[in-house]
Amino acid sequence: MKNVSIIINAALAICIAVLFYLYVSLKSGNTNNNSLENSTATETPKIFTDPSKLTNAKIAYVNIDTLNEKYEFIGDYTKNIKARQANIEAQMSSMYNKFQQEYAEFQQAAQAGLRPEAELKKQQAELEQQQYAVSEKEKQLQSLGEEVAVRQAEMLKNVSEFIARYNKGKFDFILAYTSAIGSVLYAKPDLEITQAIVDGLNDEYRLKKQTKKQ
Repeated sequence: MKNVSIIINAALAICIAVLFYLYVSLKSGNTNNNSLENSTATETPKIFTDPSKLTNAKIAYVNIDTLNEKYEFIGDYTKNIKARQANIEAQMSSMYNKFQQEYAEFQQAAQAGLRPEAELKKQQAELEQQQYAVSEKEKQLQSLGEEVAVRQAEMLKNVSEFIARYNKGKFDFILAYTSAIGSVLYAKPDLEITQAIVDGLNDEYRLKKQTKKQ
């Protein structure tokens, strides 16, 4: 049971931190798209070492730490999944403790020869049912971990799609910034669009929640 719980917690941590890996590169304008489509595979890519070459590039970034903290979907889903995990683990622990106690009593009775064989066989069958029930709870925990992985992928897809809708040609590149992974060594505060992304994601999430209630 402990190993399964570790798997669930690890999967949940991935769900919360999945946005660390959000790196969206959005090319704006039909001209840029056409130039990419017309380029050949054998063409040598141009590497710019002169900062002046990027003068016209429009770049923004999203602070992933803030997004993880303020995106309401992450908070709600984390709360939900932890409650379900705790409920399953509590049931599983109670069932396992009961099984251990009754199994110890069964062994003592069998060794002492104090009960009829028919009664011992009946208790053995009950113990096997209890053991099966515990294994089913363990499967529920494993399924919970699989669900977290699926929702993780969905969340990343939703955020990426929202950023694409938000961008609409505003920027050539939207980068992910986080203190945990130093992929961006410097980020000018004026280029941050985190709050706009958070507000938009939360507006859409609240609308979906409201629609489900109706």
